[in-house]
Amino acid sequence: MPSVPAPAGPRAEAVTEAFAAVLGCPPPGPDDDFFVLGGHSLAAVRLAERLRGALRLPLTGLDVLQARTPRAVVALLDGRAEERAAAAAVPARRARPRGTREGTVLVTGGTGGVGAFVLRELAARGRPVLALARPESAHLVAGDGVDVVEGDLADPEGLAAAVARADAVIHAACTFTRPEVDVAAMEAMVRAWERGPFVFVSSVDAYGHPADDLVEEESPSRQPLSPYGRAKLDCERLLLDAAGTGGRGGASAVRSPLVWGPHDRLRDQLRWGATGVLYQAVREGRPVTLPAPGSHGHAWYGAPWVHAAALARAVTSCLDAPVHGVANAVGGHVSWRDLTTHLAGLLHAGDPEARDGVVRAIRETVEVHPDLDHHWRYRAERLAPALREHPGEDWRTVLRAMVAPSGS
Repeated sequence: MPSVPAPAGPRAEAVTEAFAAVLGCPPPGPDDDFFVLGGHSLAAVRLAERLRGALRLPLTGLDVLQARTPRAVVALLDGRAEERAAAAAVPARRARPRGTREGTVLVTGGTGGVGAFVLRELAARGRPVLALARPESAHLVAGDGVDVVEGDLADPEGLAAAVARADAVIHAACTFTRPEVDVAAMEAMVRAWERGPFVFVSSVDAYGHPADDLVEEESPSRQPLSPYGRAKLDCERLLLDAAGTGGRGGASAVRSPLVWGPHDRLRDQLRWGATGVLYQAVREGRPVTLPAPGSHGHAWYGAPWVHAAALARAVTSCLDAPVHGVANAVGGHVSWRDLTTHLAGLLHAGDPEARDGVVRAIRETVEVHPDLDHHWRYRAERLAPALREHPGEDWRTVLRAMVAPSGS
C-alpha cells in the first residue's frame, strides 16, 4: 500500500514545530502519537494555545487529545479554516460600540458546549445577545440576534467593556486549567457590572468533598477542593458579595455536574474528561475496574449529570428570577456500572462479542480509582421546573447522540 504523503505548508510546519516545542522532542512524524511522545492534558492545552495564537484558528486542548497526531491536527485546522472562510462570505454581526439593544444579554463561552446551548435558548426567547469570542472564533457565534464582541478571559479590560454594554450577564466561559485566570476574569466582570442580573455557570466541584452522600443546595464546601473547584467557589463569592449593590441586580451561581449533549466540545469531554478513564477502556475493550457499592462506607458510586439543553433552560430562567445564591442544575445520577454497560452497547453495537466481553470483564472491588471516587448525589430543587426532562433528554438517549459521529 503506498504511503500517504505528509501534510505540507505553513500550517503543517507550525503544528510540527509546536509538537516539538511543547513536548520537548525532536520534530515528530506526521503520524506520531501525542501520548507516546509524552503528551498529557496540560501539554495539550499549551499546544492548543500556541497554535491558536500562531494560526488564529479555534483549537482547544480537548481537540489535541482527540486528534493525537500532527496529521490529524493539521486536518482539523484545515477544516476550521474552511469553516471560517465560508462564514466570512456571510456578513457577520459586530458588536456596536455604543447603543447596544435594550435587554441585551452578554454571554461568555458561546463557542463551548454549554454556551452554545445557552445561545440557542436565548434565541428561542427572542433575547438580544452580545457574545464574547476570540477573533478566530467569532464566526462560530455570529448570527441573527447576536452581536459579537471580541475578547478573552485573559483580557480584563475587554471583559469589563463588554459587561458595561449589557443589561444582563451569563458567564459560561472557563479555562478549566488556569484557575488564576478564571478568578481574575470574574473580578474584572464584577467591577464592571452596574445593572441587571448576573448568572454564573459554576460546578458541583465547588462543594469539595461533602461529609454526607446526599448534598443539599448551598451546603457548605468541605476540603479538599481541587484547584478548579476552589476557583469556582472564589468566583461565586466575588459575584454574590457584589450582588444588589451599586444598582446591580440579583446574582445566581448555578452549579452543574457533567454536562452531556450533542456538541463536539461535550463529546470530547465525555471521551477525555472526568469519564475518560471509562470511555477509553470500553472503547479499547480493556477490563474495567469499578468501586463496589459499599466501598469505604458509600452505598453508591457514579456520576451526576445534566443535559446541556436543560442546563441552558435553568441558566436563562435566572435572568427573570435570580436565585440570589447557589442552585444546583443536576438532571440525574447514573452509576458507574450502568454507564459502563451502556457505553459498551453503544461503542460495540456492531460487535456483540466485544460488547459482551467488556460487560463480563467489569470487576468491582474496594479499590477506588481517583477519577471514579464520586459518591455524592445532589438535590436540585430551586431550578426544578426548568430542569424538568424533555423528550429525548434521558441519559441513555443523550449518550447515544454523543457517541454517534458528529453530524449524524
